[in-house]
Amino acid sequence: MGIPDRIILTLYTVLMAVVSVLVTLCSLNVFSHRVLTHFMESIPGNWIYAVGGVIIFLVSLRLLVAGIGFTGSNSLMLTENKSGNIHIGKGALEDYIARLAEEIYGVYNVKAMVKLEEDVITVRVNASIETGINIPETSAEVKENIRDTMKKVTGIEVKEIEMFFKQIKAKEVRE
Repeated sequence: MGIPDRIILTLYTVLMAVVSVLVTLCSLNVFSHRVLTHFMESIPGNWIYAVGGVIIFLVSLRLLVAGIGFTGSNSLMLTENKSGNIHIGKGALEDYIARLAEEIYGVYNVKAMVKLEEDVITVRVNASIETGINIPETSAEVKENIRDTMKKVTGIEVKEIEMFFKQIKAKEVRE
Protein backbone atom coordinates (compact mmCIF):
# COMPACT_ATOMS: atom_id res chain seq x y z
CA MET A 1 0.00 0.00 0.00
CA GLY A 2 1.45 3.34 -1.02
CA ILE A 3 1.51 6.58 0.95
CA PRO A 4 -1.65 8.04 -0.68
CA ASP A 5 -3.55 4.84 0.14
CA ARG A 6 -2.30 5.00 3.75
CA ILE A 7 -3.45 8.60 4.08
CA ILE A 8 -6.88 7.70 2.66
CA LEU A 9 -7.06 4.69 5.01
CA THR A 10 -6.21 6.88 8.00
CA LEU A 11 -8.90 9.44 7.14
CA TYR A 12 -11.42 6.68 6.45
CA THR A 13 -10.60 5.02 9.77
CA VAL A 14 -11.12 8.30 11.64
CA LEU A 15 -14.47 8.78 9.89
CA MET A 16 -15.59 5.26 10.79
CA ALA A 17 -14.44 5.79 14.41
CA VAL A 18 -16.59 8.93 14.65
CA VAL A 19 -19.60 7.08 13.21
CA SER A 20 -19.11 4.16 15.62
CA VAL A 21 -18.86 6.53 18.62
CA LEU A 22 -22.07 8.29 17.56
CA VAL A 23 -23.92 4.98 17.15
CA THR A 24 -22.63 3.78 20.54
CA LEU A 25 -23.61 7.02 22.29
CA CYS A 26 -27.06 6.91 20.71
CA SER A 27 -27.59 3.29 21.74
CA LEU A 28 -26.58 4.12 25.35
CA ASN A 29 -29.08 7.03 25.42
CA VAL A 30 -26.30 9.58 26.00
CA PHE A 31 -28.16 11.84 23.62
CA SER A 32 -31.69 11.58 22.37
CA HIS A 33 -32.47 9.48 19.33
CA ARG A 34 -34.49 12.47 18.14
CA VAL A 35 -31.22 14.22 17.22
CA LEU A 36 -30.26 11.29 14.99
CA THR A 37 -33.81 11.08 13.59
CA HIS A 38 -33.80 14.81 12.80
CA PHE A 39 -30.46 14.42 11.03
CA MET A 40 -31.73 11.43 9.02
CA GLU A 41 -34.85 13.38 8.00
CA SER A 42 -32.66 16.20 6.61
CA ILE A 43 -30.81 13.86 4.22
CA PRO A 44 -33.45 13.32 1.47
CA GLY A 45 -33.15 16.00 -1.21
CA ASN A 46 -29.83 17.33 0.09
CA TRP A 47 -27.21 16.82 -2.64
CA ILE A 48 -24.29 17.45 -0.26
CA TYR A 49 -25.02 14.19 1.55
CA ALA A 50 -25.29 12.38 -1.79
CA VAL A 51 -21.84 13.65 -2.83
CA GLY A 52 -20.43 12.65 0.56
CA GLY A 53 -21.96 9.19 0.21
CA VAL A 54 -20.49 8.73 -3.29
CA ILE A 55 -17.04 9.84 -2.06
CA ILE A 56 -17.16 7.41 0.87
CA PHE A 57 -18.24 4.63 -1.50
CA LEU A 58 -15.37 5.36 -3.93
CA VAL A 59 -12.86 5.49 -1.07
CA SER A 60 -14.17 2.12 0.15
CA LEU A 61 -13.69 0.61 -3.30
CA ARG A 62 -10.16 2.06 -3.57
CA LEU A 63 -9.17 0.63 -0.19
CA LEU A 64 -10.67 -2.73 -1.11
CA VAL A 65 -8.66 -2.85 -4.35
CA ALA A 66 -5.47 -1.72 -2.56
CA GLY A 67 -5.99 -4.29 0.19
CA ILE A 68 -6.49 -7.16 -2.23
CA GLY A 69 -3.35 -6.17 -4.08
CA PHE A 70 -4.63 -5.35 -7.55
CA THR A 71 -2.70 -2.07 -7.54
CA GLY A 72 0.66 -3.57 -8.42
CA SER A 73 2.27 -6.61 -9.95
CA ASN A 74 3.38 -9.46 -7.70
CA SER A 75 5.77 -11.06 -10.18
CA LEU A 76 8.22 -10.15 -12.90
CA MET A 77 8.66 -12.07 -16.15
CA LEU A 78 12.27 -13.15 -16.62
CA THR A 79 11.97 -14.83 -20.00
CA GLU A 80 9.29 -15.36 -22.58
CA ASN A 81 9.62 -17.89 -25.37
CA LYS A 82 7.62 -20.53 -27.22
CA SER A 83 8.37 -23.23 -24.65
CA GLY A 84 6.97 -21.13 -21.78
CA ASN A 85 7.48 -18.15 -19.55
CA ILE A 86 9.56 -17.79 -16.41
CA HIS A 87 8.25 -15.50 -13.66
CA ILE A 88 9.82 -14.61 -10.33
CA GLY A 89 7.69 -13.51 -7.40
CA LYS A 90 8.08 -10.26 -5.54
CA GLY A 91 8.46 -12.10 -2.23
CA ALA A 92 11.22 -14.30 -3.67
CA LEU A 93 13.10 -11.21 -4.85
CA GLU A 94 12.72 -9.53 -1.45
CA ASP A 95 13.98 -12.60 0.43
CA TYR A 96 16.91 -13.04 -1.95
CA ILE A 97 17.92 -9.37 -1.76
CA ALA A 98 17.76 -9.48 2.04
CA ARG A 99 20.16 -12.46 2.03
CA LEU A 100 22.47 -10.67 -0.40
CA ALA A 101 22.61 -7.61 1.88
CA GLU A 102 23.34 -9.76 4.94
CA GLU A 103 26.37 -11.24 3.16
CA ILE A 104 28.14 -7.95 3.77
CA TYR A 105 30.02 -7.79 7.08
CA GLY A 106 28.27 -5.69 9.73
CA VAL A 107 24.81 -5.69 8.13
CA TYR A 108 22.03 -7.66 9.83
CA ASN A 109 18.23 -7.76 10.41
CA VAL A 110 17.64 -6.95 6.76
CA LYS A 111 14.20 -6.46 5.24
CA ALA A 112 13.97 -5.66 1.54
CA MET A 113 11.04 -4.11 -0.30
CA VAL A 114 10.89 -4.34 -4.07
CA LYS A 115 8.92 -2.22 -6.51
CA LEU A 116 8.46 -4.03 -9.81
CA GLU A 117 8.55 -2.03 -13.02
CA GLU A 118 8.70 -3.08 -16.68
CA ASP A 119 12.15 -4.68 -16.91
CA VAL A 120 13.79 -3.24 -13.79
CA ILE A 121 13.24 -3.14 -10.05
CA THR A 122 13.63 -0.49 -7.39
CA VAL A 123 14.77 -1.70 -3.98
CA ARG A 124 14.54 -0.32 -0.45
CA VAL A 125 16.72 -2.08 2.11
CA ASN A 126 15.92 -1.62 5.80
CA ALA A 127 18.70 -2.99 7.98
CA SER A 128 20.73 -2.65 11.13
CA ILE A 129 24.46 -2.05 11.09
CA GLU A 130 27.08 -2.81 13.69
CA THR A 131 28.89 -0.01 15.47
CA GLY A 132 32.25 0.99 14.05
CA ILE A 133 31.28 0.08 10.47
CA ASN A 134 31.77 2.76 7.82
CA ILE A 135 28.20 3.36 6.64
CA PRO A 136 28.90 4.94 3.20
CA GLU A 137 31.42 2.22 2.24
CA THR A 138 29.23 -0.59 3.54
CA SER A 139 26.16 0.85 1.77
CA ALA A 140 28.11 1.01 -1.49
CA GLU A 141 29.24 -2.59 -0.99
CA VAL A 142 25.66 -3.77 -0.29
CA LYS A 143 24.37 -1.95 -3.37
CA GLU A 144 27.12 -3.37 -5.57
CA ASN A 145 26.52 -6.90 -4.28
CA ILE A 146 22.77 -6.63 -4.92
CA ARG A 147 23.15 -5.07 -8.40
CA ASP A 148 25.83 -7.50 -9.61
CA THR A 149 24.24 -10.66 -8.19
CA MET A 150 20.72 -9.79 -9.35
CA LYS A 151 21.98 -9.11 -12.88
CA LYS A 152 24.06 -12.30 -12.96
CA VAL A 153 21.52 -14.67 -11.37
CA THR A 154 18.18 -13.35 -12.62
CA GLY A 155 19.07 -10.99 -15.45
CA ILE A 156 17.08 -8.24 -13.73
CA GLU A 157 18.53 -4.74 -13.70
CA VAL A 158 18.26 -2.89 -10.40
CA LYS A 159 17.33 0.72 -11.17
CA GLU A 160 17.74 2.18 -7.69
CA ILE A 161 18.65 0.94 -4.21
CA GLU A 162 17.72 3.00 -1.17
CA MET A 163 19.44 2.08 2.10
CA PHE A 164 17.82 2.80 5.47
CA PHE A 165 19.59 1.84 8.69
CA LYS A 166 17.17 1.62 11.59
CA GLN A 167 19.78 0.72 14.23
CA ILE A 168 23.49 1.18 14.78
CA LYS A 169 24.48 -1.30 17.46
CA ALA A 170 26.39 -4.51 18.03
CA LYS A 171 24.72 -7.62 16.66
CA GLU A 172 23.19 -9.68 19.44
CA VAL A 173 24.56 -13.21 19.61
CA ARG A 174 21.91 -15.87 20.26
CA GLU A 175 22.85 -19.09 21.95
